[in-house]
Amino acid sequence: MNSKRNTLKNKLNVLVDTSFLLPALGLAVEEEVLRAVKQFHKHKIHYLEVSLLEVLWKIAKIMQLNKLDRVKNGIEAIRETYILVHPPSDSFVYAIKLYHDGHKDYIDNLLYSTSLSLRLAFLTNDLELIGFLKGRRLTTENILIPLSLKKIEMAMLADPTNSSQATNGDQHSLGMMRNVNKS
Repeated sequence: MNSKRNTLKNKLNVLVDTSFLLPALGLAVEEEVLRAVKQFHKHKIHYLEVSLLEVLWKIAKIMQLNKLDRVKNGIEAIRETYILVHPPSDSFVYAIKLYHDGHKDYIDNLLYSTSLSLRLAFLTNDLELIGFLKGRRLTTENILIPLSLKKIEMAMLADPTNSSQATNGDQHSLGMMRNVNKS
């Protein structure tokens, strides 16, 4: 029982970018995204409802009507398996500021700002967003890419109380998630 409690306590709280919802809805993704999704059972995965809307815009353009049952089942699976979070009002405002600063994907901006406000790690493979943030010297310490997610998992398996095997950014994300899990 104690090891089960430790496992739950050590799960990372991760807000996922829209691309990590695509497989559940029957859409093909890059291999690194699929590998990350296969590891979601090890973490507390969070999503925004607007991410589902973003996916549905894409699906409406490309998916055949006879495959919509897969979409319905995928939406139900996401809602039953992942944790829905609601962006605080300051996240909406900060996302608009990022938009006006030059990053024109408002949903990515909202995901990023929500992860900051709620102290969630943000799993993305969006190198354009990461480059934009770094170019403006904004924090990326809350951002995980699929490879850094794996490094954190390995560090937690080696020693759940010591993140020394993770990189500096990964160590911060691991520390940040431990602080969230304590609350």
